[in-house]
Amino acid sequence: MLTLLPGEGAFAQRFGGDYGGAAGFWLLYLDTGVEPEESFGRDLGNVVAMGGRLFFQTGRVRLGGAFFGGSFANEGLNSDGFQVKGGLSAGGFTAEYLIHQQNLEVVVGGLAGGGTLNIEEQLAVSGDIETLRRRRESVFLAYPWARIAYNPAPFVNAGLELGYLIGTQGIGGFGVGLDILVGLIP
Repeated sequence: MLTLLPGEGAFAQRFGGDYGGAAGFWLLYLDTGVEPEESFGRDLGNVVAMGGRLFFQTGRVRLGGAFFGGSFANEGLNSDGFQVKGGLSAGGFTAEYLIHQQNLEVVVGGLAGGGTLNIEEQLAVSGDIETLRRRRESVFLAYPWARIAYNPAPFVNAGLELGYLIGTQGIGGFGVGLDILVGLIP
């Protein structure tokens, strides 16, 4: 019988120690809140993004960075028959506080940084040349989250986070993320 809570025996899955760090893969699904009138008449929906995270840990505090980039889930034709597509990419500083840290951990934290919102409408194609209307905006954003994670092996941590994206240029909405981190996890 495998127990999720650590004990003194063979199921203790953490590296141990006072310091550590990890890096890994990050998958995000973000409700950006971009309205059709801001995206050439097409409701582009949410952003599916991939990226990476890393942190250094001392005690219950993790400091690091993260980045992600992805495209809108509902790219397609607007009411005028033109192709609309776009994406969001961002990165920044991350900070987390571990409320509970055993094999199962509970964390609050977030990302603060910036990035680019890009939306394009393809008006015409002549030979190899496209005529585009483009909305490219620099954005500042924050993404606070609550995360629950588990250590399936001594150097691996897999987590699920729920957060809220707050940004400039009309960006904002709920998000969910999945990350798999590898490193020396105290």
